[in-house]
Amino acid sequence: MKHNLPIVKVVWEDACHDTLGWGDSPEKAREFQVPLVVSVGFLLAETKQGVKICQSLTDDSIAQSLVIPRKMIQSIERGAWRCVKSQKMKSSSGSGKN
Repeated sequence: MKHNLPIVKVVWEDACHDTLGWGDSPEKAREFQVPLVVSVGFLLAETKQGVKICQSLTDDSIAQSLVIPRKMIQSIERGAWRCVKSQKMKSSSGSGKN
């Protein structure tokens, strides 16, 4: 791998739909909780507006990226792990053996 991206854990508040179709009475609907989400990924970018992480990467592409607005972030934990150059992985035949 030619990348040296930190792996981070981001704890953030998310928006959500809490009813599908017709739901509770207006009185009952006043009760709600804001979902707290934990996402872990390779840190691609960090700006005043927020962070962008991805789940998977190769030498020339990324997959499953996520942008989290700064105002929704509760904390960012930067671990000691990093994606560093390593030997190529052996291909698997699908038998569960390497």
